[in-house]
Amino acid sequence: MTWKSTSTGPLPRVRPEPGAASANRSLPSGPWTLQPAPKAEPTTMEIPVLSGATAALRRQKVAGLMEQMRHDLRGGHHLEAEALLRERLKASRVELAEERILALAESLRDVDRARAERERREAEEAAEAAEAAPAS
Repeated sequence: MTWKSTSTGPLPRVRPEPGAASANRSLPSGPWTLQPAPKAEPTTMEIPVLSGATAALRRQKVAGLMEQMRHDLRGGHHLEAEALLRERLKASRVELAEERILALAESLRDVDRARAERERREAEEAAEAAEAAPAS
């Protein structure tokens, strides 16, 4: 029995060689081997998690980024708010004016642990420098 093909004519049915099927059962044989493999369903990494996630307005994207950053900074992210904000804006392709970026970073000051640690260190170094400086 043969399959009919519109482009190349009849194709012979694939049959295993005598003895080959019993020697190695892991190799598929038969006409189903010519059929394409079924396509896998997309995973959650390939499709948007929420409907409308790609259609958000710039204001909504910035609000979502700020909420996400507030959570990350509260958990002790290693970057300061301004650096993290610039990184996230670039990744999400959102352009904002420099003044707006600085204002948003300043609004995260209460949860910015990296910035608080840097300012504490700078204050300690300034106090040590003031003590070490000779009094005139």
